[in-house]
Amino acid sequence: MILKQTTTSKLSCFLLLVSLSILSCDDNIREVSIYNKGQLEASSTNTSIKATETVSYQDLSTKVQSRKWTFQGGTPSASTDANVVVTYATGGSYFATLEIKYVDNQIEKKTFAVEVEAALVPVVPATEKLGIYTEDVAITKTAATVAWVSANQFVIANNTSGGYEGAFKSFSLPDTAPAAESKWVMAILSLVTSTDISSYTYINLAVKTTSTGKIRFRMKDAANTGYVEIDANNTVYGLKRDGNWNMVQIPLANYKTQNPALDLTKIKDILVLRSVDGEDVRTLNNYTFSIDNVFLSK
Repeated sequence: MILKQTTTSKLSCFLLLVSLSILSCDDNIREVSIYNKGQLEASSTNTSIKATETVSYQDLSTKVQSRKWTFQGGTPSASTDANVVVTYATGGSYFATLEIKYVDNQIEKKTFAVEVEAALVPVVPATEKLGIYTEDVAITKTAATVAWVSANQFVIANNTSGGYEGAFKSFSLPDTAPAAESKWVMAILSLVTSTDISSYTYINLAVKTTSTGKIRFRMKDAANTGYVEIDANNTVYGLKRDGNWNMVQIPLANYKTQNPALDLTKIKDILVLRSVDGEDVRTLNNYTFSIDNVFLSK
């Protein structure tokens, strides 16, 4: 006998198979969470302050494994805290950088800029000054000096007007590029005799420049040299690269810090302009410095 399956029976079997398949799939369903990576979120309270003022930095980043702040020109200079208050003691253009390492080991950075205005040079009574190269008639005590001397490459010009007080000296590169072995420059203002300046606290001078090069202000006794070095991104001591006359005040102690052997009781070269080793001044087309109103103060 031959049995034939009806269409209805076939349909029932098909529906049964589909139902069983669906039930089987339901048993294997799992919840899947899509991963959200960490986000760097940080802020600073100020972008422009005066010297000795502070900036507060805050890190609100997510999924942080570790963080590191670095503060150029600031105190502290580095931190791993989420919130940091940083003090900037001297003028200049500085950067603060936050580096975040997330829990997935990915690294991201954010940088903040801050402009710090240098502290104003205090007014010093004329009676507490020793004139070196100045036309200030109120300064009655002066040191005998010799002419400025170009020790290497600097072309020295005497300008009769337009200075901080009137006449001034300017120091610039020669029109013709110097020889390959002469990529540095120097000029010296010497005292006639070795002089004891140890009773004074600061050397003051008016400077005008737009140079982007580093510069050293040096001082020398019979055998030892001390100096301070300033780059174009720092307005320390009041030196700005804005093309205007600015009074610069440098503590004599800072020369001693650089070289403790410098003898302030026997100074011969009171002011030496010197480029920095490793920097080729021939690549700096604006390496010009104008100097005026040089004096010591207590």
